[in-house]
Amino acid sequence: MPRPVVRTAVLLATALLIGCWAAPAQAQRLLVKFDPEVGGREASRTLARENAAQLRTIPGIGVRVISVSNGSARRARRSLNRNPGVRFAEPDATARPQETIPDDPYFPQGTYSIQSGAWGWYQTQTTRAWDVTEGDPGVVIAILDTGLKPASLDFDGQLVPGYNVLTGTSDTVSGAGNHGTYVAGVAGLAADTASGNAGYCPGCRIMPVQVGTDSGATYGNMAAGITWAVDHGARVLNLSWAGTASSSTLASAVAYARSRGAVVFAAAGNSNAEAPTYPSATPGVLGVAGVASSGKKAGDSNFGSWVAVAAPEGNMTAWPTINGAPGYGAVGGTSLAAPAAAGIAGLLLSADPALSGSQVEQALETSATPVPFQVATGEVDATAALQAIGISDPQIPSPPVNTAPPQILRSTNGSQNTAPLLAAPEVGEMLIRGQGAWTGSSPLTLSGVKWYRCNADGSGCAQVASSWKYTVQSADTGFALKLSVTFGNPNGNTTVSAPLSAPVGGSAPVPEPAPESAPVPVDIAPPVVSGAPEAGQMLSASSGTWSNSPTAYAYQWSRCDTAGASCTPLAGGTGLSYALGSGDVGSTVRVEVTATNAGGSAIAPSAATAIVVAAPPPPQPPSQTLAFSGSLSSRVTSRSYSLGVGSGLSSARLSFSKCASMTLGLQNAAGATIGTTSGPSVLALDQTLAAGLYTYVVSASSRCSFTLTVSSPAP
Repeated sequence: MPRPVVRTAVLLATALLIGCWAAPAQAQRLLVKFDPEVGGREASRTLARENAAQLRTIPGIGVRVISVSNGSARRARRSLNRNPGVRFAEPDATARPQETIPDDPYFPQGTYSIQSGAWGWYQTQTTRAWDVTEGDPGVVIAILDTGLKPASLDFDGQLVPGYNVLTGTSDTVSGAGNHGTYVAGVAGLAADTASGNAGYCPGCRIMPVQVGTDSGATYGNMAAGITWAVDHGARVLNLSWAGTASSSTLASAVAYARSRGAVVFAAAGNSNAEAPTYPSATPGVLGVAGVASSGKKAGDSNFGSWVAVAAPEGNMTAWPTINGAPGYGAVGGTSLAAPAAAGIAGLLLSADPALSGSQVEQALETSATPVPFQVATGEVDATAALQAIGISDPQIPSPPVNTAPPQILRSTNGSQNTAPLLAAPEVGEMLIRGQGAWTGSSPLTLSGVKWYRCNADGSGCAQVASSWKYTVQSADTGFALKLSVTFGNPNGNTTVSAPLSAPVGGSAPVPEPAPESAPVPVDIAPPVVSGAPEAGQMLSASSGTWSNSPTAYAYQWSRCDTAGASCTPLAGGTGLSYALGSGDVGSTVRVEVTATNAGGSAIAPSAATAIVVAAPPPPQPPSQTLAFSGSLSSRVTSRSYSLGVGSGLSSARLSFSKCASMTLGLQNAAGATIGTTSGPSVLALDQTLAAGLYTYVVSASSRCSFTLTVSSPAP
């Protein structure tokens, strides 16, 4: 169920940052890949003839990073590309920052409003998708960026060990930039912490991989980060960078990641242009354009048919420093749209860990909602994407239910952060509404906030404001302040008030004992967990049976050992239901219910479930795999292969040698091209097709030997 949390805001339009390793003065870097049959000694001799110094080899894809003098770089690249043992030699290209920061320190001031500050989560139906899953800690999202400043709030417990490509160490903190912290926060800040914000996949884990700094990063660094991340368990990769040059090295690294089931996202860029940028236009990457809160294209975002999907730009996230302390801000730019899409991919893999990377891509693209500007599909929709993989929202229609009471908060750090109001308010102090936690049928919206000036005993209240914030007035002196919050959905409205403040200018109130007429709730029958203990299945909780008329219930799911002991609370597991993931396999699960009334609260645990087992593998439809081998020359520059396929995903892989690049196209029975990709070996072309006859066309401008393998449903 949706669980809004108070956030604050500052805007940053970000897009692309690319930097480089330290290189000798007056030197240029090249990226070189030799044919597999070329031995190490022969490769070293070839590089020596070009007076090149080898800096490193990128694991997984065998690309060598070399350094040559500026004066000889062009000649060396031409010479290497003419060598029959070299697949390609290309510059280690760079791109430049495109960030802008407005001078309005509180922009947008509506950040505390659900409808404005958290619009991206609602526009993509992510809060509704959280009814199914808020993410599983077994799903790792790699943020290939500028490292991470974990002192920013809400990252506790969210991180797995990362890697610093620049230093070859695991230290992604000491030299971390701000950009990576913004990006990581959008993907996976923790939820239900009563502070800051929640990422799009708050239950997923974040793997920081530093490939650059706030002043830049190279293609070679990004490629090395990609292979390291997937080799260490990342299923989703985010690259919020862009450059103008294509790269065989990046294409090879992306193909390596996809071959291991990973999904790769990249920012489309902030130039308001149709020209492709890289890696977002690299084959196998889901490029992400930016959407504004109006549903139109964000003003800075690039666009075009080469961009796969779109996602919200203005996302509240971790802000590394505000007045010298960590806080939260609303950050814009396609750098922040990409991790929104990546976080939703994490939700899909959390809901069904057996999904392949191609299935995640297909679900996001086929369920995307149309946008009024050019991208290949549309804006990502978390709930629709879950439905595309066969998972529906399980909630039962109900009016909003308050699961954690509202509270009055005080602003800190110039209103960019908040803390509970523990003392009497002072004249001139800014108070922030904390709306508490809520659950109920979608769409769940904050429909009313009211501030009241009351007598010290809570009587004689008069409304004084209806905004997300309230500045204490001199007229409030001696009076207590009251906050009420109303949430609504199609099934009704619910209003709940926060505890009365101490009188303005006075001392903090001493809690009074609960009156005899409002005794604390007493558990008569414990809560019960229902549902199959199997990864991918949904567990549901009853509230149990209580005396003394509880007015609200809160839920906390925990993962326990096989005996039902040593239980650890699950991040984000605070709803009526919980989606079991791969991280729960081999453990048991239970829920604790907190019942509250005017007299206080009491907690009752359920019995632990049976040991959670892995989900059975999905049934596989009849399939076929066909292989075609051949060669091309200056006379024969293309070959065609026709085959019948059944309805579903057809995956083609083109491996080749003796040439640097080839093109693989797909035509329907009418001869129209419906898919194409070009670049170095291995090319991948995945298309969801209707049953029928199709033709794959292999072409190149020079001599090549190739093998085309097509896997598809049988006709």
